[in-house]
Amino acid sequence: MIHVRWSGFLSRLSRYWPYILGAGVLVQLTGLLFNNDGSRYATQLYLLLFAPALLLLLSRRLSVETWRQLPACLLLGLCAWVLLCGWLHPGVAKGVGYWFKITGLLLLYVFAVASLVRQPRVFVGVLTAAMAMAVLFAWLTLYYQFGVLDKPLDYQAMRFAGRLSELGWNGFANLKHPIVAGLYYGVFATLAIGLLAGFPLRTWQAALLAAGICGLFAYILLTFSRGAWFSTATGCLAMLLLFPSRRSRLLLGAGALLLLVALFVFWPEIRHERQVGLSSRGLIWDEWARRFPVFWLTGAGAGANFAFTFPPPFDWSVKHAHSLYLQLWYEYGIVGILLFVALLASLLWKGWTCRTEPLARVGLALLAFAMVAMISDVYAIFHRPSPYWVVFWLPVGILLGVRQPSSARETA
Repeated sequence: MIHVRWSGFLSRLSRYWPYILGAGVLVQLTGLLFNNDGSRYATQLYLLLFAPALLLLLSRRLSVETWRQLPACLLLGLCAWVLLCGWLHPGVAKGVGYWFKITGLLLLYVFAVASLVRQPRVFVGVLTAAMAMAVLFAWLTLYYQFGVLDKPLDYQAMRFAGRLSELGWNGFANLKHPIVAGLYYGVFATLAIGLLAGFPLRTWQAALLAAGICGLFAYILLTFSRGAWFSTATGCLAMLLLFPSRRSRLLLGAGALLLLVALFVFWPEIRHERQVGLSSRGLIWDEWARRFPVFWLTGAGAGANFAFTFPPPFDWSVKHAHSLYLQLWYEYGIVGILLFVALLASLLWKGWTCRTEPLARVGLALLAFAMVAMISDVYAIFHRPSPYWVVFWLPVGILLGVRQPSSARETA
């Protein structure tokens, strides 16, 4: 009797799961804008995303077809290595239970996204709704910071004391740091460019979307995060190249012209940014290279801090290598970094082979965004839900879910 009831429940769930998971993924993508309490955000994700994803996974008998592809096998191998390092490595920062929980949640998340990708109308609706929320909060932030709080739009004042990272009212849209805020909104700017370039829109829709893109770009610019600038530029360029059309060519031309104008108008500010350079990241990376013989093979342990104190006249320290690639190698050794690079390569290859599917092209552009962001700004991907999940694990889930049109027809 219990088995019959359980089967009936799972059967009813299967009819509504795209909308249930869609709501959960939407909360994951935009909940950071509405929640000023991390525990509330986590509770929402457990109830609206992780629990339904687990039920769906069980009802599909672990969805073997999702994990049978090369990128998924490499992802499972990487997660297994993280668990092994979290269990056996003497330098591990937290217990194996923590790493089991984190890897389990990540796998449920990419499974949920991959499953939604196979319902393209629902998934595109989720991405569009999330992008609309990001646009709204970007414009609200610009209005509140410069219209209500009357902050000066001066380069020196903004660069050193006024970089954007939060709305500034009641804790809404507080991303904690300008770099994180720039990367988070950069994901949605990339999505917006893809929607504008690659999807059929009416004139009023294109105009409204263009206004939203302007707000996102202005927010990203005023975070003064050069990593976010270059990541967004890479993601948007990839979108325009992957969706070739008259509109994308116009956008490329307009972007090139705007860049030339910006170089002329803001040349003193650009020269100053060049003088700032890598913001002392070179010293961190030099120290990483100096310690390399110690950790290169087995790593320093899952979650291990890369503690480094800057020499005088600096009086501050850091806890990570300011590059995800270097930090992963530091924590998980040669096996971990090789598995991670192989995962990236396999995702790129799969996206390219499936490029006839629009969502594959979206996933490729977002992955290009993430790969640039991880050079200097993203510091961790194996941790609790955060904006970095939007930056990296969202495109991973998209590319795991896309299929060749022939494969989709055979499975249908």
